[in-house]
Parts: sequence; structure tokens; C-alpha cells
Amino acid sequence: MPILGLRNSTTKSYSRVHTILVDNDFSSTTSFTGTNATVGVSGGKLVITDSGSGGGYASRSFITHIGTVYSYSIDYTDDNPGNGTMKFGTSANDNSLKNVNLAAEGTFTGTFTATSKGTHITILVTGAGRTLKFDNLLVQENN
Repeated sequence: MPILGLRNSTTKSYSRVHTILVDNDFSSTTSFTGTNATVGVSGGKLVITDSGSGGGYASRSFITHIGTVYSYSIDYTDDNPGNGTMKFGTSANDNSLKNVNLAAEGTFTGTFTATSKGTHITILVTGAGRTLKFDNLLVQENN
């Protein structure tokens, strides 16, 4: 049987592009849903108001790849900051991947590593009847 002398002498390189999973400036609508809280958009901001007992939250899910590192950024723009927590986990209101105390106004950034094909971001209002406001949420895959 003849042996073919085929050879590939070219080398190709590929670069990965950041995959943006969530990019929301809250200019018109939101994909967050509320549990014991009302969720909406006002003045270009995500507004979450606890229904009265504390512990109300807004959450949404997005597709992730197991073992991949993701970065996040969100602006906490509340007039009276505090009484909030942002969580990343495998279900709504779960903090198994990341738990961020929103104690002061500002931009919060960080990373988490996905452990399932679906990840949830939850923003919890810890103060009874409180309203929290956010802007410029970005979640993206790291290279």
C-alpha cells in the first residue's frame, strides 16, 4: 500500500474574542424578574424595590461554559446606598460562585468561574421596603 507524503507546512493561529453574555445599560427594558420585589427601569437605571419584608430580589440567567472564568461589572447608583447583595450562582438567589456586599455607591467588578451550563445573577434587597438602583451591567467571558 503506498504511503502518501502529505504534509501541512502552514501554521495558523486563532485568537479568541471576548464573549459578552450580558450587556445592559437599562435604557428601556430589563430581562430581570422579581421575587418578593418589583423590578423595572426608570431614568435609564434598573430599579428593584423590596415588597416590604426584606429579602426581595431580582434575578436573571445566562448560558455559561463549565470551568470558564467570567468577569462582571455593575454600577450601584443608589441615592441611599447599602442594604444590597449581588450574587452569582447556579440558581436564583444562590451565591455559590460569588457574593458581593453592596455597601456603598460605586462600580463593582470581579470574576467567577462557572460550574454549570447556566448561571444566575441575583440582586438581593436586604432592607425591608428599600429600593436599589443599578446601571451598566456587563458580564463577559475572559480569555
